[in-house]
Amino acid sequence: MSAPQALLEFFQKEATEYLDRLEQLLADAQAPDPSSFLTSARALRGSATMTRLEGLPDFASTLERLAAGLRDGELRWDQRLHFAVRDAIAELRQLVDRAPVWADADQRRARTQSVALASVAARYLATTSPAESPVLQVQPIARFFPDDGLPAIVQRNPTPAVTIGQRFRSDIAAAADGAARESAALATSQAGPSQLALTDGVRRALLGLADVADSYGATSIAGLATRMARAPLDSGVERAGVQAVAQLLMNRELTDAQLAAQVKQANLTWNGAPAPEAAIVSIETMLYRGHSAVSRAREVRDQLKVHWKRGTLAQPEAHALFEELSDLLDLAVTT
Repeated sequence: MSAPQALLEFFQKEATEYLDRLEQLLADAQAPDPSSFLTSARALRGSATMTRLEGLPDFASTLERLAAGLRDGELRWDQRLHFAVRDAIAELRQLVDRAPVWADADQRRARTQSVALASVAARYLATTSPAESPVLQVQPIARFFPDDGLPAIVQRNPTPAVTIGQRFRSDIAAAADGAARESAALATSQAGPSQLALTDGVRRALLGLADVADSYGATSIAGLATRMARAPLDSGVERAGVQAVAQLLMNRELTDAQLAAQVKQANLTWNGAPAPEAAIVSIETMLYRGHSAVSRAREVRDQLKVHWKRGTLAQPEAHALFEELSDLLDLAVTT
């Protein structure tokens, strides 16, 4: 169910203001002011929630959680995370512009970018010592359990609201949902240049899933998702395998033991083609129209990225780039 057009127009104006503030906070070379950053990110998430556009509130919520982690000293800030957040804000701006014509592709894009941002943030958990940390000094836990026979100052909550296991199942299911959506779009697409972009979307979603699994130490899931991402993904068997694993990880009815057993079985039965081994070829065979085929392939890739960010992959110019990329790939295969 979509929101009224008037509400979407109001949202666009409001969200643009929040995004402008976030970009201003990122203009400084140092880390943005945590409180101000969280305030704007939270306001953006609240505004996006009112639109009822699937995928968009999730993306904004991921940015808000990152901002909260920065404020609470749970995340360390460096240039790479700065770039990731900046790119996420740019993606959000483009998605906000598409709010009045929101489609399934926009929903998939928002969810994929949300998973990608979360996976990047997971690598930046704060590792500074208490003296260097921006949060309050950490006290040794032993101080809260005196040895004089008196009651302990703190007690462990026997029934925490959310356990680490529950958080893992929730995060891994969200990442798997993105992979399932991308895979479903690829399975129903028509043969042609657009399948290259859809296949790339599946790979990004699978690598995002692998990053989330790896952040929890779930190496079996991370390894399987990485193997799938490196497969050609051009056969119905491979695409069905991706769908099956994604649905498995989204099944919250399974116990942890059942999930682990089925993931182990999926690792054994995955029959996707392995990644092709790199071959050493002479430089003469890598010439394309008198120039380096590798350099031209990179140029085509960068131009397709621009079309993808603008949402113009359906234009004739993009189709021509896909055709040229196909020629370059044929050249690589023949060599």
